[in-house]
Amino acid sequence: MSAEINWSYGETDTVSANTTDEDNIVQVTSTKKLTLKRVTVHFPSGVNYQLRLQVFRGADQVVPDSGYLTGDDSIVVVECNVTFIGGEYIKLKRTNVDTTNAHSYYILLEGVLE
Repeated sequence: MSAEINWSYGETDTVSANTTDEDNIVQVTSTKKLTLKRVTVHFPSGVNYQLRLQVFRGADQVVPDSGYLTGDDSIVVVECNVTFIGGEYIKLKRTNVDTTNAHSYYILLEGVLE
């Protein structure tokens, strides 16, 4: 039987128009190991598929495997099994291709912390 989810982190943020950035959103405690099991993103109405999100471990994109998460008035859920060791960051790359409007999102990360 697999371990139960015992860790979660959520945040809401806004990405300015015509912007790409990367943000270290969580650092794993140095003596722990985190296995990321699920990533859930809510894209509010009006995003119009113009906001793109990708989760990285170091230089490696881990969610989704390729491409990006996007939506409009939708919730995207990705099941995964990615291990981060102590000291590593869960990094979020955010790209807003809308040249006029900022767009918001909510992301929830869930996993097993050992």
